Amino acid sequence: MRNATCLAWLAMITLPLLTMAAGCSNEFEAALKVQAAESPARNQGQATTLILQTLQSDKSSPAYQIEQKLVNEYMQGHPNLKIEFDRLNTEQQKSKLKTQAAFGDMADITMVNPGAQMKPYVDSGVLAPLDDVVEGKLSETFLGDVLKYYSFDNKLYALPYNLNIAGIFYNKELFAQTGISVPNTFEELIDTVKQFRSQGITPIVIGAKDRWPTSFLFMNIVQRLNGGPGFLQDVLSKQRTFTDPVFEQAIAKLKELIDAGAFEKEAVSTDSWAASNLFRSGKAAMYYVGSWEVPKIEVSPVKGKVGFLKFPTVDGKGNTSDFMIAPGTAYAVSAKSKHLKESKDFLRYFSMNYPRVAFSMNAAVGLCQRIDGDLQAAGYSQLQMDLIRQQAVVRSGDMNFDNVIVPAVTKTHLDLLQNLFVQKAEAAEIAKVHQLSWEANGKR
Repeated sequence: MRNATCLAWLAMITLPLLTMAAGCSNEFEAALKVQAAESPARNQGQATTLILQTLQSDKSSPAYQIEQKLVNEYMQGHPNLKIEFDRLNTEQQKSKLKTQAAFGDMADITMVNPGAQMKPYVDSGVLAPLDDVVEGKLSETFLGDVLKYYSFDNKLYALPYNLNIAGIFYNKELFAQTGISVPNTFEELIDTVKQFRSQGITPIVIGAKDRWPTSFLFMNIVQRLNGGPGFLQDVLSKQRTFTDPVFEQAIAKLKELIDAGAFEKEAVSTDSWAASNLFRSGKAAMYYVGSWEVPKIEVSPVKGKVGFLKFPTVDGKGNTSDFMIAPGTAYAVSAKSKHLKESKDFLRYFSMNYPRVAFSMNAAVGLCQRIDGDLQAAGYSQLQMDLIRQQAVVRSGDMNFDNVIVPAVTKTHLDLLQNLFVQKAEAAEIAKVHQLSWEANGKR
């Protein structure tokens, strides 16, 4: 009977996944003492152990160091609480979480991706709602409407720590040396591409071999032509189709960029690592990528020479304060945790204090929460400060295609965009194939 039940749970989890492919130190120490004093029962009883399943496995990364510091702080203030790590890489964690959820044996705290990728777990009832965790001051720390990407049916199921925005990083030195102006519109971008190409300089790198970067840029074009975010949501709600003129025009605009020689030679053979290296070594004028690239830029030969350009308007349409965004993995709590209250209490502390620790570690770029402190006095570079300030006033945004649309349709989408680099195809036909794939795989 137990095996049958577990198999049923496994089906519930697996099938949907397959179908969707800086404060004062004295105040801080006092706060810890208060937390410990408020938990007399735990101080006198046996130790409670929480399992934290995390993707932070690289000891050199700021995310690892921030997480470790916050866990150590919390255990210091709660001596009868022990937090054990289950550190995994992305693919290991995806597989393990799916299996654990199916058998009702998840870690107390785990990590999930936003949107379509976490929905099967919500639908299966294995994640605990966290609305009570963010009540009060914590909810006010999050930027914009970032929490909506982790909410379903008006309930919050995960707390994120990062939110990256995409745009065009550009080499200010190369622009100055060539006398080429920084583009403000898509039409100017095409001219800029041609000017750099005529001088033997790679205009833009994206890492097309990995495919998703091309989609990311493409969806930014869709966002502009659509006059703002929401096109894919309209497709999901059956208000629009992939044969909509906006989608078709965006395909034509991407093809125009490719035909103008915008991207690196053999673009489909250049992955994100190679594209990053080309830009950071000063061999490319621009790089369309997310703000997660900043730490690499800050330790490269182009440090101090890079600016950030919001993706321009297209045919006069769109608002440059709308972005393609990448809400990151987030912390969730198992609905079946034997220590539900303790898990939620820890997660509340963790999220409330994440900005403080990140700021102190020069790791505030890409956070999804507000930052308090003097960035310049803390040693942040101009590029870092520009990104942090820009992110704080993001109007709204779209997640990438694969975060919204089911895997089968996403595969078709990525294949079709990849083919634009090597084959001639009409925008209308590409849009039509998208729609046929959606009708066959995506409607629910």
